[in-house]
Amino acid sequence: MAILRNPYAQRYPLWLKGNLHAHTTLSDGELSPDDTIDAFIRRGYDFVALTDHDVIANPNEARFPQILVFAGVEHSAQQHILRVNITSTLPHDLSYQSVIDLTLQEGGLVILNHPNWGENFDHWRDSQLLHLQRYHGIEIYNNVIEYLEGSPYALDRWDRLLSEGRQVWGYANEDTHRVFQMGSAWNAVNVRERSKEAVLDALKEGRFYASTGVVIEEIVVEDGYYRVHTVNARELRLISLRGQVIERVSGSKATFSLSKAGVYARVEVIGEGEARAWTQPVFVE
Repeated sequence: MAILRNPYAQRYPLWLKGNLHAHTTLSDGELSPDDTIDAFIRRGYDFVALTDHDVIANPNEARFPQILVFAGVEHSAQQHILRVNITSTLPHDLSYQSVIDLTLQEGGLVILNHPNWGENFDHWRDSQLLHLQRYHGIEIYNNVIEYLEGSPYALDRWDRLLSEGRQVWGYANEDTHRVFQMGSAWNAVNVRERSKEAVLDALKEGRFYASTGVVIEEIVVEDGYYRVHTVNARELRLISLRGQVIERVSGSKATFSLSKAGVYARVEVIGEGEARAWTQPVFVE
């Protein structure tokens, strides 16, 4: 067994918590852009992306030294694409691949939103997810879909992509529209410094975990083992090809051998109630 790609090869002492999908009164959110940022500050978030439907918020970032604010947009054609760290919106008649490529040209982060939204769980079809190239990942959890048709989770879609050899990351976002959603999901990045550049690099490179309530203190992948230490887990699971559970460990920490993993390995962390966390995949052969 050899590790082909390890997003946790570089380790830093600093973890920052943030939400990449939030709406304001510029589209269908409850709070103004400034009030949205203030609300995330009060809840201990270190970064946030304001991603209204097809409009970019431009708050005065100097007013908010406590938090890193990314400009973003939810490109809301028939299927929705999250574009973070961008300066312009794009017309809906562009192909999805063009939207992805133009976002990358701007240095942006590209996430395909809530794949299992809708009565038929098909906001994004598998054929589309496999056909499109160069996007960074998908939302494996989206809180607002808890209140709509479909499933807020897209772990099944993620595992299908990973099993096909697609190296894509999994993000957990609130898709914040109302205040009560705040705190329901986040992405925690491991960074060298508190800066937008460092956060964006970690989100693109997979040096983060996604969560709906579990806090992870340490992720180490080396010498054929995948080690995860948490604050509040009751079980950890090593997941591999086609979403198969390779091993389960009770408690708040685990060290898994990668010897039985095929194509990829990721760790799913189970907390109390509905609290979960997901590490990013390590790719093996």
